[in-house]
Amino acid sequence: MSNPIRCQPTPQSDRKFVERNRRKEMKSLFSTLNSLLPNHTSREAPRTVPDQLEDATNYIKELQKNIQKLKEKKEELMGKNKMEEDEEAEGRRRRRFEHETKPKLLLQVKAHQIGSSVEVFLTTGSDYHFILQQVLRLLQDNGAEILNVNQSMFTDRVFHKITAQVDGEGIGPGDGERICKTVKKFVSQYKDEQCSVDYNGNGNGNGNGGEDL
Repeated sequence: MSNPIRCQPTPQSDRKFVERNRRKEMKSLFSTLNSLLPNHTSREAPRTVPDQLEDATNYIKELQKNIQKLKEKKEELMGKNKMEEDEEAEGRRRRRFEHETKPKLLLQVKAHQIGSSVEVFLTTGSDYHFILQQVLRLLQDNGAEILNVNQSMFTDRVFHKITAQVDGEGIGPGDGERICKTVKKFVSQYKDEQCSVDYNGNGNGNGNGGEDL
């Protein structure tokens, strides 16, 4: 039995096979590239290879411009954020410095009832007149009648003695002590980083009871 004759591939047939595969691969690549371009639909008429390459080149250039704009926008925003952070940090440093260098105020209050009157001894700084005004208003709002207000000053402190009558209309037994506690409680709200309150009147304020300041 004779052996079948096998045809050996020729160099020309090999080149045709390689070229055919290359074209198929290039066609697939161009199809993929074309699908990535904006405004592409499968219903559009096939575009020539040069047209596809031109569209892809223009699209890439457009993307590069957009990327550059985004980078510039990012740098601008980062610069603004950095500036805002610096300003905020500077503000914190300034507030901390002002807090540390601001003179402390020893705010003192002493209040007690003597018969039908209430005496309030209040020590404040020279720039804290608003506290005296609010204490006077508080006494009046609670039914007390202001009889006398004496003031004296020593260095940067002002000593106040307030005498108020608490036997008027609408004032009952025990209201004098209640008013004294109300005044002390009101002054205590200023006990913060800048103020300290001495409820008993101990310290540099007046501690002489009913004597005028």
